[in-house]
Amino acid sequence: MKHIALIGLSGSGKSSLGEMLARNLGLPFADLDEEAERETGMSIRRMFDLHGERFFRDVETGVTRRITASPMQTVIAPGGGVVLRPENARALKERCVVIFLDRPVGMIARDITYDDRPLLTGAGHLLDQERERRALYLDAADFVLQNDSGPSDALDELMKMLDDFLPKSGTGCAVIGDPITHTLSPVIHMAVFGAMDVSGWYRAVRVPAGELRAFVEMARGSGMRGFNVTIPHKSCIIPLLDETEEGAKLCGAVNTVVIKDGRLSGFNTDMGGLLSSLVSIGFGYAGRNITILGAGGAARGAAFKAALEGAESVAILGRRPEKAHEIASGIRAVSSCRVYPGEMSHREMSHAAGESDILINATPLGMSGAGSDFESLEFLRSLPRGALVCDLVYRPAETNLLRASRDLGYETQNGLGMLIHQALLADELFLERRLDMPALYKIVEGKIAK
Repeated sequence: MKHIALIGLSGSGKSSLGEMLARNLGLPFADLDEEAERETGMSIRRMFDLHGERFFRDVETGVTRRITASPMQTVIAPGGGVVLRPENARALKERCVVIFLDRPVGMIARDITYDDRPLLTGAGHLLDQERERRALYLDAADFVLQNDSGPSDALDELMKMLDDFLPKSGTGCAVIGDPITHTLSPVIHMAVFGAMDVSGWYRAVRVPAGELRAFVEMARGSGMRGFNVTIPHKSCIIPLLDETEEGAKLCGAVNTVVIKDGRLSGFNTDMGGLLSSLVSIGFGYAGRNITILGAGGAARGAAFKAALEGAESVAILGRRPEKAHEIASGIRAVSSCRVYPGEMSHREMSHAAGESDILINATPLGMSGAGSDFESLEFLRSLPRGALVCDLVYRPAETNLLRASRDLGYETQNGLGMLIHQALLADELFLERRLDMPALYKIVEGKIAK
């Protein structure tokens, strides 16, 4: 398989789009400027200051030769001046599918800073570089992407351009949602496929709400093994499926769809994934008092699973308390577990925390990019000694909720464990075999860290 290289002016989006594309395809990503810095132990700025541009170009050529010669298919983001040397352009053309990110100079000048760009001191230099390099970019490129819209649109266009160069054979799976650029799913599942020596592919596919039905019908006859489902489709996909497992019906959410003989079967591995993650650090639901903050799909799944696994009690506190009461009514119909619905007020959170063995945050509060967090974390002081605080958020790795809990001496866990465990359970369904969960967990964890 050829590498995928994104070329263009400094600030055209090569690194940001390259990282998103690599995640969506489950491929490694290489920023050649970062590789040059790692190889020399110097920043780009320091290379220029101490040794001049020619020294940097020599290093850049060596890095380009090394990365493009690698047998592992990689998404590559070279520096803006990589095409100035013909040997670099040849290496890219011969060994890569090359996409020129044609971003208007005015947009670049508005967005970038110049501190770490030695050849740029302002918009005038950008215009000079555009005039000098444009023909070289066009000559090296297989495709040109007009990168003047948002990242989701640009990523969609990239995926369409690359369709003929991506694998079609072997096990085919995907994750669908909108937005989808943030997902780690391709990294996780491709790591599993690699470790299991499974030939196949796993892609992230942006499916807006109005296109869900069309995607489902396409998938039915596509030859895919299945796909994972994330927001906003976990509930609305259920009527489009041929059958849905009982657990997914109970919590009203499907995150895994298996395709077999043209039939689509829905499952929920989020519920089992969270429990497996808790068990891995010595906690479980049976006989414990559980408090869940939130009343959305994740909270509903956690609450039903806790009740069905023998929890002593489950408190569900929602920012919209009527949704918490709805979940509680559903649990009472299938379980004798004591359920307490309520509002996410400081008073009710403090009261519920006082009787909790496990407190789970199933809201986006504190998540990177969410723009909101808990107004106060004083309710944590009500937790009994030895309690666990679990936050389903995994970006950042330690939210303010977890940091405050750790400072108060409680056990903590973020959402990465659930993310990996639910993916492994989904792969058991896709591959129709039992997996060595502990061994694969370590492999995936290492892949994500890397």
